Amino acid sequence: MEVELRLFAVLRERAGRERMALELPAGATVADALAAAAREPGLGEILAAMPVRAALNREYVDDDTPVAAGDELALIPPVSGGASTGVHARVTAEPLSVEALAAAVGRPAAGATVVFCGTTREVSRLEYEAYAEMAAERIEGILAACVARYGLEAAAAEHRTGSVPLGEPSVVVAVSAAHRDEAFAGAREAIDRIKAETPIWKQEVEGGDDGESRRWVEGSAPPAGPRPDIALTGEPVPDTRPGRSTRLTHLDDAGSARMVDVGDKPETARRARAEARLAMSPETAAAVAAGDAPKGDVLGAARLAGIGAAKRTWELIPLAHPLALDFIDVDGSVDAGAGLVTISAQAGTTARTGVEMEAMTACAVAALTVYDMVKGLERGVAIEALELVHKSGGRSGEWRRER
Repeated sequence: MEVELRLFAVLRERAGRERMALELPAGATVADALAAAAREPGLGEILAAMPVRAALNREYVDDDTPVAAGDELALIPPVSGGASTGVHARVTAEPLSVEALAAAVGRPAAGATVVFCGTTREVSRLEYEAYAEMAAERIEGILAACVARYGLEAAAAEHRTGSVPLGEPSVVVAVSAAHRDEAFAGAREAIDRIKAETPIWKQEVEGGDDGESRRWVEGSAPPAGPRPDIALTGEPVPDTRPGRSTRLTHLDDAGSARMVDVGDKPETARRARAEARLAMSPETAAAVAAGDAPKGDVLGAARLAGIGAAKRTWELIPLAHPLALDFIDVDGSVDAGAGLVTISAQAGTTARTGVEMEAMTACAVAALTVYDMVKGLERGVAIEALELVHKSGGRSGEWRRER
């Protein structure tokens, strides 16, 4: 059977074309199509090195999804960045109007309107390439999810393709809501998800008539599976389109917790870094920095506790996999004047699953150890944050928390 393959951005450049026909046997899956594509000139090396997601008939799918004759299969490299009521989405080569999009979300019940405008900066221009049909549908779904989650009155977003000169808008998001908190939250989630999930790529272009340089801007790997309309907080948002559902990978078909089977994943280098922050009085923080707290060296004890905890994460977190760690580093720093102690943990392994939980467990136990070591001085110490800061490796590629 014949399946049409579409290529974008760096994949299109390497292959020297944007479409090709793949001959596949009956019953073939997306994984079979990827293997066939890797045999095409120019694609083998980059497909082996880059996290690529597949979109079948404009929906992200897993590698074991069957393909049929006449299907359109698109390979999506890491992305830079009849409509539902109250939602407007468009991907266009035309200039964008901030005023028009703000007006589009105006509603009598809206007490707050938030507009985000992303503009070209620091380079001569940006060149945007998009899987336009899928991108528009994806943006529409993201906006609909934001409307449902935050109770927005309306939401609109437009993204440019083609050449966007210095100072011109490349993406505009506008939302309206009864109150400002919902409007700000909805706009933030909308632009974050558009940048992370939408198949749009950009090149930075420098120079002019006497020569120019181009660079594809690195991005994040698209999400696995079909339409993960889940807010950044992790709470599912209903997708009411027929046949669509949101599924958590740690649940089986009956809804019971399970350990994910990672046996068919390749072993790759995985890295993760997490941070925890504790707030205390300047006097207590100064004692931690000086190493003369009542129980002794606070940061030294916390470091050892964090390393030990990382090694036993699989015993503490019920569905975590036992991992052979390549390394685990735990460090602490003190800002005595601000009354702040920061714990940082980095973990690494070469395995089929990531080390995010090991890094976060190290930080959590190290932070609790700091509290235990200083509670004789101050019982009001607060662990104010525990968060993943960066991860790399695996199918999802690199992720970094925006500050």
